[in-house]
Amino acid sequence: MTNNDLGLEVIPHRPRSKSRDGLIFVSSMWFLSRSVIAIGMQVIAPLVCQNPPVYNWPPLGFVSGFLPTSGWELFSHWDGKWYVQIANLGYSYADDGQHHSVAFYPLFPLLMRGLTTLGMQVELAGVLINSLAFLGALVLVYFWVEERYDAGAARRTTAVLAWCPFSLFCTVIYTEGLFLFLTASALRAFERGEYIWAALWGALTTATRGPGVALIPTFLLTAWREKRPPLAYAAGFASAIGFFSFSLYCAIRFGDALAFVYVQKAWVQPTWLEILKDFFSFRLQAVSKVAMIFGGGYLLWYLRKRLSITVLCFGFCSLALLINSGALQSVHRYAYGIVSLSIGLGLVLSSQPRWGYAVMTLFATFLLYMAVKFAAWA
Repeated sequence: MTNNDLGLEVIPHRPRSKSRDGLIFVSSMWFLSRSVIAIGMQVIAPLVCQNPPVYNWPPLGFVSGFLPTSGWELFSHWDGKWYVQIANLGYSYADDGQHHSVAFYPLFPLLMRGLTTLGMQVELAGVLINSLAFLGALVLVYFWVEERYDAGAARRTTAVLAWCPFSLFCTVIYTEGLFLFLTASALRAFERGEYIWAALWGALTTATRGPGVALIPTFLLTAWREKRPPLAYAAGFASAIGFFSFSLYCAIRFGDALAFVYVQKAWVQPTWLEILKDFFSFRLQAVSKVAMIFGGGYLLWYLRKRLSITVLCFGFCSLALLINSGALQSVHRYAYGIVSLSIGLGLVLSSQPRWGYAVMTLFATFLLYMAVKFAAWA
């Protein structure tokens, strides 16, 4: 007697060779792109960066006269120093208009702290967590896209994620790799009707980074549009657990439930008017911000009939959140964390393979450049 005889649904297994080929491709993209970063930071930067940067208001952990030397410390510059501090010392906050570590969400430094209790160096722990989470994200997104479209689209999407210059932040001590893994896991689970898993991944996402709250309207709008069961709405609301747990911690520890929001004012941010002025002056930072946000919005609209409602809603909700958040200094990096944009670009490049090779070459060049600059505190 078979499962069909019993009236049970039979889900066909993926051919083993097909799965193996996909895993080999994903692993290769991950390894090669991470190798470019490692070479740029650990080999090239110490050789070519001979002029120490100078800052009137130095970032946390910066030492005057710094020149890069090979070591795990190079992976912890900029925001990485804050995560290292939280993992070692916990949170700090005072309503004094200064920078404080409470601005950074807790899941990533908690995981780092967990590995350090096992005897691992804190910088190594951060790199390991972020890099392996990124590998998990690539594997997940590859098979997700392959199931919905084809292997060509899956390969292009994986290549976009792996070689985009902002994927640097999926290896250094930032939250990009972990955020991509959690959001992709939540979205895929919700699409498949696995609402308990969607709620779990969603709650972990909102405990990782502020833009993760875009999952909440995504789940609610998708549930309404597709007339999903009440559990789908529950998954949307449950995704806020990470956010509210951090808020509760701040209320108990610092007497201010929104301390992590108010402290953001200490970081000076450009306005959209300033960014647009720089854009028309062809400054690379501004061009990349406008391209990632407004170009990303057009990309989603252009592909609105090919992308699933879940992916489309998450893309638009995330972009709307970033546009109105006021945190515009790193808005292009945050946009990279919107998996919907990588899926969309992967679909476009899969139909234009020559453009795909050109884009990947450009991406790889800038990835190496950014790795060198990051290591030099530049």
